[in-house]
Amino acid sequence: MRLGVRGKLFFFSLILIAATGLISGVFLERSLRSWLEARIDSELVHVAKAARELVMSAPSLALPVVDDLADRSGRASGARITIVDGGGRVLGDSQLTSVKLARVENHGARPEIVAALNTGEGRARRYSTTLRTDMRYLAVRYSRGDRAGTVRAAMPLSEVDVAIRRMRLLILAAGLLGLVAALILSATASHWISGALRSLVGRAKALASGDRQGRIEHASRDELGGIAGSVNRLADELEETLSALADERGRLSAILESMSDAVVVIDGDRRITLANDAAAGLLGLNRSPVGRPLVEVVRSPRLIALVSGGAADEAELTIPGSPEREVIARAAPIKNSDGQVIVMLDVTEIRRLERVRQDFVANVSHELRTPISIIRANAETLASGAMEEPEQAGRFVEALQRQAERMGSLIGDLLDLARIESGDVGGEVEDVEVAAVLARAREELIGKAKAKGIELEISAEEGVTVRADRQALDQVLLNLVDNAIKYAPEQGRVILRSKMVESVARLEVEDNGPGIGLEHADRIFERFYRIDPGRSRELGGTGLGLAIVKHLVAQMAGEIGVEPNKPLGSVFWVTLPSGGEVA
Repeated sequence: MRLGVRGKLFFFSLILIAATGLISGVFLERSLRSWLEARIDSELVHVAKAARELVMSAPSLALPVVDDLADRSGRASGARITIVDGGGRVLGDSQLTSVKLARVENHGARPEIVAALNTGEGRARRYSTTLRTDMRYLAVRYSRGDRAGTVRAAMPLSEVDVAIRRMRLLILAAGLLGLVAALILSATASHWISGALRSLVGRAKALASGDRQGRIEHASRDELGGIAGSVNRLADELEETLSALADERGRLSAILESMSDAVVVIDGDRRITLANDAAAGLLGLNRSPVGRPLVEVVRSPRLIALVSGGAADEAELTIPGSPEREVIARAAPIKNSDGQVIVMLDVTEIRRLERVRQDFVANVSHELRTPISIIRANAETLASGAMEEPEQAGRFVEALQRQAERMGSLIGDLLDLARIESGDVGGEVEDVEVAAVLARAREELIGKAKAKGIELEISAEEGVTVRADRQALDQVLLNLVDNAIKYAPEQGRVILRSKMVESVARLEVEDNGPGIGLEHADRIFERFYRIDPGRSRELGGTGLGLAIVKHLVAQMAGEIGVEPNKPLGSVFWVTLPSGGEVA
């Protein structure tokens, strides 16, 4: 039996309504489940944190005390509270008796426990073999002195399943009522829609023109068949146009995304209509800026002046952010449009390297100018007759020697730094015992320390080893200890310390000297950077020692930094990957 337009419309309406109801039901069920589980997670967060406060304020972490805390927290919140120590042993559980608690398995491998110990909070959903139901778990980390562990709150998901079943019944009832109403409306609408379709066929034929290749296959003889004949001709032309536009857009997209420069297109209202990935990265955007005003995305008066025509076609500007970006921006108008294309080149690294080069040349020139001036003055004095006076000639020759040694030391440090930065060190990485390295540094510099009355102490954990280049590590410690002795006051104290911090070894050199302000901590390892240039030159040194140390530590896959030492002094620290056990 051939269906007419009315029959087809009625039939397809029935299918559409049923499909819509089914899809809506599935979507609502998933949304409700997600919402309910999110609410459970929110409640579990508050419950777990409240239980953690009780644990951290408890008089002790003895098993009876902790289990009582878990029981009281569970009764007050209605959730299952489990308290686990850092090794995974269960100390208390609100739903287990003391007898069952002693037999419960170790929880150290549970995913929420592992995540909480590592990040402070962990979540999981799984079937509980203890309670025989699906559970939602949320764990938070607690720290009590040198002990750490987790507090876990859990709730069964059975209430969620009950709510979902109720919602299904409601959706089914509402869907049946809606289906009946929709069928009535569809039957009524199909009666007059068939007449409207006849009118559309005539209008579609009037809009169609020309002979087009490719046709829409439609074998029926009803009104839709007539519309198909007209749409065929319109569709062919539209397909050609869309195909050309798609090819053009594909080429444009490929070009834009392959560019390393940031490209932003704005319309006449200065709203962004297109931006490539490089632009999103340069501007630090987490989502597409398309549709937003340019002034909201890039807060730069110079860029606004550039697109407004109040500046040249090119401008160098700074884009705020973390870190700031130095950019050269160019703007060009789009033909037959009020829009513009903005191309931005990130020159941050280029400008930084230029400043480094300028600073390096200035610093080296400054460091060499003083000894060269002294050498020249002493040489002129000797040449003008001071050679005839042995006492004065000796002083001038000693001055020449000191300044020559100073220049040699500076040039040597520059060569060392260049070799280290180029990776041409050739050291062998091996397991190095830290205590032995500290002992060698102390033995090397004990004489210098005694000359100032400084106590040079070692506080090293036994068995601590690191993966390092032995010679490079010796150079790092000798430099740090030598600096500490230089800046420590007479009758002061310098401590060499080593210890394990989690999976890395930490080496410290502590002094009670004048200390280093926090504003200098980030720059102290730059070449030629001095906090007090006058005092630094008085104590000797080239200003390159800490820069060499930083590069050596970096090549050994370590980190270096400085912290204030209370009440006075500084603590220079180095962290390196730990090695194997000492034989």
